[in-house]
Amino acid sequence: MPAASAPFPLAAATARLPAVIMIGAAVNALVVSVMAGLGPEAAPSITFGVNPFQLVAVGVAARLSLGDGEAARRHSPWLDALAVALVLVPSSAIAWLALAIYAAVQATQTTSERRAGALIFLALAIASLWSSVVLKWIALPVTSAEAFMVAKALAPFRPDIVQIANVVGDQATHNLIIMTKCTTADALPQSAVALAAVALLLGPVSPRRLLNACIALGALYAVANLARLAAMAWSADYYALVHGPIGANIFDLFQVVAVLALAASASRP
Repeated sequence: MPAASAPFPLAAATARLPAVIMIGAAVNALVVSVMAGLGPEAAPSITFGVNPFQLVAVGVAARLSLGDGEAARRHSPWLDALAVALVLVPSSAIAWLALAIYAAVQATQTTSERRAGALIFLALAIASLWSSVVLKWIALPVTSAEAFMVAKALAPFRPDIVQIANVVGDQATHNLIIMTKCTTADALPQSAVALAAVALLLGPVSPRRLLNACIALGALYAVANLARLAAMAWSADYYALVHGPIGANIFDLFQVVAVLALAASASRP
C-alpha cells in the first residue's frame, strides 16, 4: 500500500513568514523608485532608478533570512499583522520604517543566518530612511558643507572659485549646484550596507575587519567624491565630461570595485 503523502510542513512555512514579510517590505519600498525609473522623463537605467547597492543588500538579506537559524523567542502574531498592514501602505518611507522595526525585532529573536539577514534588512532600512527622509530635512547644511569642502580644495588652484551656500564655482562663467544626491552622505550608507552584505555572503566576518573596511570605504568615498565635484566645479567642459556617461560609468565602476574588494578583506577568517 503506498505511503500517505506527508502533510504540508506548516511549522516550516511559519518559520519563513518573517523573511517573507521583510522581503515584501523591501520590495514595496523600492516600488516608488522603480515606477520613477519607468517614467517617460527618467534616464535609461537597467535597474529602473533603484540604487544597485540596495538590490545587492536585499538579495543577500533575503538569502540569509531564509537560511539556517531558529527563533530563540516567539513574538506576538499581532506584530506580523501590523508589519503586513504597514507594508501594504503605498509609501516607501512607511515601508522602510516598518522594515526597520520588524527587522530589529527579528534580529533579537533569531539566530545564525536568519539573524544576519535581519541585521542587513535593518541596516538597509535605516540607510534608506536616511537618504530618502532625514537627509532631505537637513539638505542645505549637508550640501553647503560639501560645497565648502570643494571650494577649499580648489582655492590653491582657482582663487576665482567661490562658495555660496550649496553653489560653488566662478560666478561669472560656471557654477555647480550641489544637491543631496551628489553628496557622500547620500551614497555612502547604501554602499556600506552592500559591503557588509557581500562580506557576510562570502563567509565568516571579522567584526574588526568589517569596521575597518567600512572606515576605509568612507575615506575612499569622501576623497573620490570631493575630486569628482571639484572637477565638475572647475569648468563647464569638465562638468560635461565628469557628469556624462564616461565619468558616471568610471565613478560607478570605482564604487563597485571598492565595495567588492573591501568586502573580500572583511570576510577573511
